[in-house]
Amino acid sequence: MKKAIFAFISASILLLAAPLAASASSVGTSAGAAGPAVANSYSPLAAKWWVWALSQPASSNPLLDTTGSQCANQQSGPTWFLAGLFNTGGSVTRSCTVPAHIDLFFPLANSFDIEPQSAHETPAFVRSVVAQAGVQNGASNLTVTFDGSAVGPGVVKYEESSIFKVALPTDNIFGDPTLAGVYEPGADAGYYALIQDVLPGTHTLNFTGTLNGQTINSTYALTVTP
Repeated sequence: MKKAIFAFISASILLLAAPLAASASSVGTSAGAAGPAVANSYSPLAAKWWVWALSQPASSNPLLDTTGSQCANQQSGPTWFLAGLFNTGGSVTRSCTVPAHIDLFFPLANSFDIEPQSAHETPAFVRSVVAQAGVQNGASNLTVTFDGSAVGPGVVKYEESSIFKVALPTDNIFGDPTLAGVYEPGADAGYYALIQDVLPGTHTLNFTGTLNGQTINSTYALTVTP
């Protein structure tokens, strides 16, 4: 069973396709598995982002939140994740309070596949499913602005994630309790952005992306506390 999902971060996921694969993410590469074709510092973060997004119940999942009230869920450490829209294009505006000097990590367009442990699929298999979404060459309209200014060209990067493992809750984001369980391996590919060392004050973050005919436009009104 597999699932394909598109995600746009800072707050987004875009498209859910059947069977259990998604186009749009315990992080690590299995022993002996080939590494991603594109490897950089964003790859492990993207894997962690998917674990964060998929493991939370739908009732409090930041991807389904329309106000930002859930943005602090399961956040810790020097990097906070932002989310977009799940299984749809469109626009969303959220208000979120975050601590100063953290980094903000989010996708503009991405795709993933997760496989149940019982299927005994290989990392190469999930990467081949992810590749079918054609994110690297098919994504467009990738923009990020912070306080009205476009971010530098080095902020948005294409990555292929580390292999990851995730447990879907019964109240999962796919709306199907029969999907609950542990999935491994999982993999993702996508364009992500990393805004580093956010300073105290109020800020506006906006990001957009288009993939497979769907576009998201996500805005965060950020309150950064000292």
